Amino acid sequence: MQFITLILSLNFVICLSSKRSRKNKVIRVKLPSWKPKEKFYNPRKVDWVSVISGCEAACRYEKRLCNFYVRAAAHDSLSVSEGFGGADGSLLLTDDELRRSENNYDNFAFLLSKNALALAKKYDTSVADIVAVCGAVATEFLGGPKIIKSDHNQPFLVGRHDRTVPNPTNALAPANMNTTEFSVFSKTKNLTIEEMTALMGSHTLLDEKGCLNKDNTYCDPTTSNCKDILIYDWSNIYYKETCVPKITINNPRALSTLPLPTRNFFVHQDLRKFTSQEFRKSQQDLLDQELVELNPDPNTLVTNQELELEDVTWYDDVTKIAKKWMYTIHDAWMGKACQDDSDLPKTDYNNQIRISMNKFKDDSKEWDTTYIRAYKKMINTGAIWNKKGGFPISGLECNSGYESYIPKINCRICNIKYNTCHRSCKCKTAFNNNDAFYQ
Repeated sequence: MQFITLILSLNFVICLSSKRSRKNKVIRVKLPSWKPKEKFYNPRKVDWVSVISGCEAACRYEKRLCNFYVRAAAHDSLSVSEGFGGADGSLLLTDDELRRSENNYDNFAFLLSKNALALAKKYDTSVADIVAVCGAVATEFLGGPKIIKSDHNQPFLVGRHDRTVPNPTNALAPANMNTTEFSVFSKTKNLTIEEMTALMGSHTLLDEKGCLNKDNTYCDPTTSNCKDILIYDWSNIYYKETCVPKITINNPRALSTLPLPTRNFFVHQDLRKFTSQEFRKSQQDLLDQELVELNPDPNTLVTNQELELEDVTWYDDVTKIAKKWMYTIHDAWMGKACQDDSDLPKTDYNNQIRISMNKFKDDSKEWDTTYIRAYKKMINTGAIWNKKGGFPISGLECNSGYESYIPKINCRICNIKYNTCHRSCKCKTAFNNNDAFYQ
């Protein structure tokens, strides 16, 4: 697999993977000057099929970037209050938002900004559009529904302007939000309870699941790439896990009955967050610095308040054995609503949550359909459009034209009717299907 890294400078040097570096050549690329699209840019001139290929190449480089893009689409769009903020790229363009606690977790916004800015520069788009497009592409890459496609009833829109002014603070949903607050939050974001509940399903990608595989075993990142663990698997397991167990929300926090992890296990759990050798090595260096200084013994138990105390207690419905709660306190409240828990009042919004959660638990296609609608509404929140109402795309737009490296293959038909396009034809500006791209 070819590994391409573009460094944000005058000259962009493409580095090669260690496995095949001898067979590949070094390519030097000079990209055009670029600045945030705060006033004007024409989305009609963009090769959107190539932008999508760049998002896919980022996911091939590092699967966690996929998770980051899904998270970024929500954090950028939903940071809106009293008509200010929203889908404007400010999450990755302003130092203020980059440093906020909700965006600084795992340094995700900073790590993602390098990739998003590089793609925006390469294809001369707004960062706001890169976040919206790559968030949709990442969902499909991880096994979710195809969000970008021709849809006259509910088109996927581009043409968002950037802002270099930070979005309002404290506009995102808090991790301990109860169902009453969830209902109010949904209304303020112009989303129905069903739509917001569908968006919550992306929490199946939460990092706390660690190296857990689908079969409940753990992946060892020292011997495997861990690319098939649960945090990289788009499924409706979020609804299945929160709707089945009996959940207790501890106030105050309760002493955990789970065994403490060893330093070695803790390190492995942290390393699995990344699939690329480059990102994993960087994380390993950080962990070595933090943990070895405390105790070099890999079998030493890791103790801290987050491990010794727990906000939520729950038990496996079959074995009745205590398990670690992988989600937030808010997700626990959603689970209680799903189970029609007696701790919750009999209200219309709790009933709507219960119906939606159970529907998505039992039918993943129903969840996918609702998620597509919700995602498209979410990424339009607060957007300042280049053209009123935005510009609809199908994801097949290639204004630069198609080409093929196979002689006698005519790719001109692709510009007229892509469905009849030869499979060897690709947009001139697109990444190849095996390219991996970061910055």
